[in-house]
Amino acid sequence: MKKNKAAVVFLCVFFKSLVYVTTFAILVFGSYKGALYYFSHVQTAGENESLAKYIDTIQADGTADRIAKNLILAEDSDNGKIKKILIEICNQDTGNIDYITVPNRTEYTISYELYKKLAAVNPDMPQIVSFHKLHKYFQNASLAQCAQLILEDMLDIKFSYYTVIPNDVYKEMFYTEKGTGLQKWRKAYQQEMEAFTEEKDYDAFFKKYYEKVTSNLSEEKKCQYSGTYLQAVPTQVAFSIVSGEKSENGFVVAVEETNSYINKVIKNVAYSEQNQAQKTARENQSSIGLSVRILNSTKVNGLASSYQEKLVEAGVNVTNIGNYNGQTLTNTKIYVREAGYGEDLLQYFNNAEIEVGQVDEGLDMCIVLGTADGNND
Repeated sequence: MKKNKAAVVFLCVFFKSLVYVTTFAILVFGSYKGALYYFSHVQTAGENESLAKYIDTIQADGTADRIAKNLILAEDSDNGKIKKILIEICNQDTGNIDYITVPNRTEYTISYELYKKLAAVNPDMPQIVSFHKLHKYFQNASLAQCAQLILEDMLDIKFSYYTVIPNDVYKEMFYTEKGTGLQKWRKAYQQEMEAFTEEKDYDAFFKKYYEKVTSNLSEEKKCQYSGTYLQAVPTQVAFSIVSGEKSENGFVVAVEETNSYINKVIKNVAYSEQNQAQKTARENQSSIGLSVRILNSTKVNGLASSYQEKLVEAGVNVTNIGNYNGQTLTNTKIYVREAGYGEDLLQYFNNAEIEVGQVDEGLDMCIVLGTADGNND
């Protein structure tokens, strides 16, 4: 009797243990399969597939806007790292083309709404990001789209399309200006475009260009800007950099100042007209009433006094004259306090040069006479 009871107890304990072990095994197996599904579907989506499938705020295809905002990314072909960032604004209405450099080490805290969407694609994505580290979380088209979304989140801009350029190709087109960090056209690249005389030249140029880059704007649509490039190069092309300052780990953009600048660029008149207006303003800037000093760098006695009489007669306020302590000049130099001053005085001299700076306090201009004006009869 006792033996039967012991057997029953043993069987009960055995079956209970078996149930526990089986349940635990099912849980472990389920967790394992869940992890596999996560890494094969969610993680892979962030690495290999288009963000457009998961985020409805970005267009898969670029648009050929009248004022096109092109996000240019130079990408390391080996690891996908973003090496350079440029915003190209091509204005078909004015013929202006602007390139605005964004340092690739720019750091930014993504807004909560955008971060939720990006984290749904790749949960490892941090909310505080640096553009040169985005390749750790997204690749290929997803990387460009992610960069676009973050820049649109940061700045008052809606990109028309993006262009990804292999870094070795990018280096054939642009270089980094020392001291400023500006991305500017290489001389050979600019000269190639300056030689174009017809829109079809740019059509062929873009065809060759599209064989090397990746863009969500079609080659056909890109060729809609051939006429704008033909008009812009080289006199209506400008290069600048976003406002901001270096941080401990990278660069922080001054968002308000940069947005103000971008909006100004978009609203600018044609640079050719703007340059002409500035030139006209300089030509119309009168020297009457400005404080002027005249110094003689030559050995011709009375030369400064003679020019003083001429300029005073023309209404210029010559406060004093004297001898120049530096070396003898060949051509007269007109040193001015502000750009635009002295243009109306060039008519009194032979090949005089204007230079901003080297003017003592209380003066607007200092004229240093050269030997070319030694005979002023």
